[in-house]
Amino acid sequence: GRPAVTRRETGEKSRAAVAIQLGPPYRLERASSLREAVARTMIASAATPIFRVTAQLPLDSLAKQAAERQQSFTLLLARACALTITAHPLFNTAYTPDGLVRRDRVDIAIAVDSGDGLITPVLRDAAERSMAALEQEWASLRANVKTRRLAPADYSGATFYLSNLGASSIVYAFDSIVPVGASAILSVAASRPHGALCTLACDHRVVFGADAVRFLETLALQLKDPARLAI
Repeated sequence: GRPAVTRRETGEKSRAAVAIQLGPPYRLERASSLREAVARTMIASAATPIFRVTAQLPLDSLAKQAAERQQSFTLLLARACALTITAHPLFNTAYTPDGLVRRDRVDIAIAVDSGDGLITPVLRDAAERSMAALEQEWASLRANVKTRRLAPADYSGATFYLSNLGASSIVYAFDSIVPVGASAILSVAASRPHGALCTLACDHRVVFGADAVRFLETLALQLKDPARLAI
């Protein structure tokens, strides 16, 4: 029989309905504004030439410190990334047709599942501010994610992205798309006896393979001595 299509508009079928007309009955519903925003971002990012480097990084010391001091593991990881970027400022750079945009501040976006889709609240000046200040800001951002009170300024303009799925023990490895305006995103899987598989996806117009290797080597040193992250 004909697909059961619920639409406000009249007239010809949408292209989506035509594409799936041979399948089971369906309903056409508008995506949430958040999912629409994510879709636009992914479409814009699709043209970025990306390469990926995967490394096995030590996370046990970081996890131990987070548990002992009741700190956010993801926040400590973001801090480690920020300090690593200060040693490798190319990762704080974005490509534009007019040239490379070199930022003077490290703003780290952290992927969070809002329940309605992925959102990336941004920690501003993550390398220079104190851990106490970052903890306070991160708590506020997480609370605003839960209550859906994030303003666009809270999730825009990041210079580097972090996606951590390590809380799920079944995630062996994964990678992510580099958002427009950044040169890299780090994807962190679950920790194993010899470390976690972490994939650094990079914009090849800005970063080369050797740059990515040096970044991951410095990050590994940061993670082995997490007490330095508070300094």
